Parts: sequence; C-alpha cells; structure tokens
Amino acid sequence: MAFGDKLKEILEDREISQKDFAASLNMAPTTLNGYIKNNRQPDFETIKNIASALNVSIDFLLDYNYKENITLSVQEISLILKIRKMNVYQKDIIYSLVNIINEKQKK
Repeated sequence: MAFGDKLKEILEDREISQKDFAASLNMAPTTLNGYIKNNRQPDFETIKNIASALNVSIDFLLDYNYKENITLSVQEISLILKIRKMNVYQKDIIYSLVNIINEKQKK
C-alpha cells in the first residue's frame, strides 16, 4: 500500500480531518493532500512527525514489514492504542473476553 493510501486510511479510521491534521503538523493542507494523493513524497523528518502525531511506527506508516508473518491492520493498531489507555482492571476484562472467544473457537 502506498504511503498516501495508508495515511488516508489511518485518518479516516480515526475520524481526523485532513485540515485538522495538517494544522496539528504546522503543514499546509495542500501539502498533506499531496501526500495523501501520492503526488508528493514527504521527507524523513515529516514522516517521523506524522508517525509520532498518529502514535504509529514508521514501519506501519510506510506499510513495511520485515517479518512477513506479522501484519497489523489499522483497526488492530487502533484497538491496541485504546487498550493501552485502559486501567489494569479494564485490560483484564478485555484479556478475559479474548480468551473466552478463543476457547469457544477451539470447540
């Protein structure tokens, strides 16, 4: 997946407008739009800033995976970020639910 496509997918999944995201990066909306449409390529510093602002790895943002057997979708990353914000009790509930679902699938 091209950088711009991945960036667009993340912004849409998180319901972040291009205008707001561009403003948060002190970037012209037209510049961001150029990245999203794959008409422009950001420099490395810009990629780092975008990844940091979205709380994702550069590898994820660039859709690069050096271990082909591990690939996370945007939804999976979003879920991980939500779980990280939970307290220990909430995390235990999530882990228990996942284990229950896994056990049911085995039967």
